[in-house]
Formats: sequence, C-alpha cells, structure tokens
Amino acid sequence: MNGNRTSASTKLRKQIETLRKQQAELLAYDEKLRHHADMRITLDLDDGVKANYGKFGDLLEGVKLVTGGSGDE
Repeated sequence: MNGNRTSASTKLRKQIETLRKQQAELLAYDEKLRHHADMRITLDLDDGVKANYGKFGDLLEGVKLVTGGSGDE
C-alpha cells in the first residue's frame, strides 16, 4: 500500500512541476503580449501578411517562417 502512495505522490509532484513551468511560460507570454498591446500596433492590410506579422515579434507562431527573419522588424 505504501508503494501506491509513493507512486501517486511522485505523479502529483511531476504534475505540479509541469503546471508551474506552464504558469511561468504563460506569465512570460503575458508580459510580451502586454508590451505589444501598449505599443498599439496598427495594421495595414495593404502591407500584406509578411509586414504585419513582423510587427508582432515572436508573439505569433511561425513568425520566422513568414517573415524570413527574427520577427523583430
């Protein structure tokens, strides 16, 4: 019976650690998002996807693939 408790306890510790890492990642993303929101970026549809994606740095998934750069343009 003690082995089951140890196993369950280990499993819970791993889940807690995973959740802590996810929370840290979300907090970091929130800071980046807040920074870009404060910049009040304007989009011009005539500029196209490549130019508009570049305005958002690394917030958008695959921005490097679209812009061909670092996303800091």
